[in-house]
Amino acid sequence: MNKIFGFLKLIRIKNLLIIALLQILIKYTLINIYLENYQLDNLLFFIYLITLLFVVAGGYIINDIFDVNTDQINKKNIINNIISIKNAKNSYVIMNFLTIIGTTILVIKTNNIISIFIFLFFIISLYKYSQVFKKQFLIGNIQVAFLTAFSIFNLILLDLLNENNQNDYSKKTIVKIILIYTLFSFITTLVREIIKDIEDIEGDKKIKARTIPIVLGMIHSKRIVTILLTITIVGLMLIQYFQYSFILSDFEIEISIWGLNKISFIYVTILQLLLFLFLFYLNKSKYKKDFYFLSQLLKALMLVAILSIPVFSYFHLKC
Repeated sequence: MNKIFGFLKLIRIKNLLIIALLQILIKYTLINIYLENYQLDNLLFFIYLITLLFVVAGGYIINDIFDVNTDQINKKNIINNIISIKNAKNSYVIMNFLTIIGTTILVIKTNNIISIFIFLFFIISLYKYSQVFKKQFLIGNIQVAFLTAFSIFNLILLDLLNENNQNDYSKKTIVKIILIYTLFSFITTLVREIIKDIEDIEGDKKIKARTIPIVLGMIHSKRIVTILLTITIVGLMLIQYFQYSFILSDFEIEISIWGLNKISFIYVTILQLLLFLFLFYLNKSKYKKDFYFLSQLLKALMLVAILSIPVFSYFHLKC
């Protein structure tokens, strides 16, 4: 039983569930509701989803394999304590094998070879990140943020790109909405990676990694996080400006636009308050436990953002 829980921790089961939730919500409370034609039916979407989870789980495993020495210093290692490095390597091979099987099925069923390039890109990028880029200044952080955001963008490439919809305007609108969530995911993931680097600074120093906190120091790292979240806040303010303007407008005909209603405005306000709360605690943070708390707070904030998709869709359809 201990090994089972250890394995679930190794593949970051909580993170995988969040990834799965986001994919499911975009698919079933956005794409399938507003578009008549899409590439992935229920079975194909399930195959796509588990393939994505397999490749991400493999990425977490190989990351911990390369990070054995660092994790021993930071006192959070699973490999060699609960799971042997041999079993970890075997698990990594199995995850990639299952990814290849899932990709093959997708290519055969959809006649879309782009799946090969997408998942091959994930396998290679996650391996190179763990082997080389994680220890390099800024590159590793950007790579993780990009891959996380790209996992959302996948749905545009695999589910929408080759499909002709009767209402092309709806398709373009859905693509724009997904791109907004993709950008939000990129920025918040980049912030979380920097926060995690601050949290793990002692272990990273001993392996001579060149992370942002080591190269620039904690103060400048916190400033970078503040700038990134300020950009996010300004972006959300622009969205709220359109929401508020739409709510106050006096239309001669009844019209409803996704995300532009009172409930959505209140929801984005709550998201803004969480961002300000994060910045408040960031300013006060000094110790490892403080940055661990910030990392968990940011994860909660990302979950709130994800749940906005069904909320916005529900109240849009209700209007």
